[in-house]
Amino acid sequence: MKPDENASVNVEVVPSRFAAAGEYTIPIRVVAGDVEEETSLKVIITGTYSLRVGTPTGLLSLETERGKAATFSIFVRNTGSANIRDIELISMKPENWEVEFDPESIHSLDPGSTRQVEMTIVTAEQALVGDYALGVSVSGERSSDDLELRVTVKASAVWGWIGIAI
Repeated sequence: MKPDENASVNVEVVPSRFAAAGEYTIPIRVVAGDVEEETSLKVIITGTYSLRVGTPTGLLSLETERGKAATFSIFVRNTGSANIRDIELISMKPENWEVEFDPESIHSLDPGSTRQVEMTIVTAEQALVGDYALGVSVSGERSSDDLELRVTVKASAVWGWIGIAI
């Protein structure tokens, strides 16, 4: 460089995929002949946001009878490197069905943490015998995931006994 000349220096910082969220100081030193200059850069890593919803066994189906309650366990896992807050669970269900979650929402989930959620599903009294799709959507701060379950509605065994009796 010539006297009184300016030059730009580009610095590229690539954090690890699993770097924890936080504030980091990176020292930078530029040397040109006998001249040396130092400074520091401040980098703020917000982390990665990633939710995963699934079942403990990997099974995505269940059986129930018309109008009866069935419980099903699912998990919500934070697979990112940042804390995820305000996680809501929503169901996409057939008409006249009821789906409740326990807990109804998750306030906060740390990186690598898993939370079990119990679903209570009550099919409609008028539901026909057969298979139905039931969707579960989990959404939190900057991340979401979906799960689709197959619910098989069976007829009550009482009707079989009534038929035999007749």
